[in-house]
Amino acid sequence: MQRLSFILILVFALFVQGNAFAEPAPAVETTLYFGLGLADGGSVSEDDWDGFLRDVVTPRFPGGFSVVEAHGQWRDPDVAEAPIIREVTKILIIVHPKTPATEASIGELKSIYSELFHQKSVFHTESPTRIVE
Repeated sequence: MQRLSFILILVFALFVQGNAFAEPAPAVETTLYFGLGLADGGSVSEDDWDGFLRDVVTPRFPGGFSVVEAHGQWRDPDVAEAPIIREVTKILIIVHPKTPATEASIGELKSIYSELFHQKSVFHTESPTRIVE
């Protein structure tokens, strides 16, 4: 009986200290690939990229995000026998709840970047994720 009482007290203490049995909130990890190459042969400057983060990304995702520098390649799917294009890329990773507001904000990021820097598209992936703290 004492053992059962001890287990019940322990379970209750764990539950009270943050609900140990609660599932983590569902979240989505969105990964956006921003090519920095421009049609005229130049590239998006660090100042322009920093301005995009400051003025476009941060107001929509003030809770945070990560940026990874990468080298990528792609081929235009709309052009037969298109050449492979290699370019420096910025990968933006955002973990967020899946809501209509966040989905709209992701779409705005892609649209604004494409318009500002004359890009054909921004590659975009999403996957469910679990936040573990």
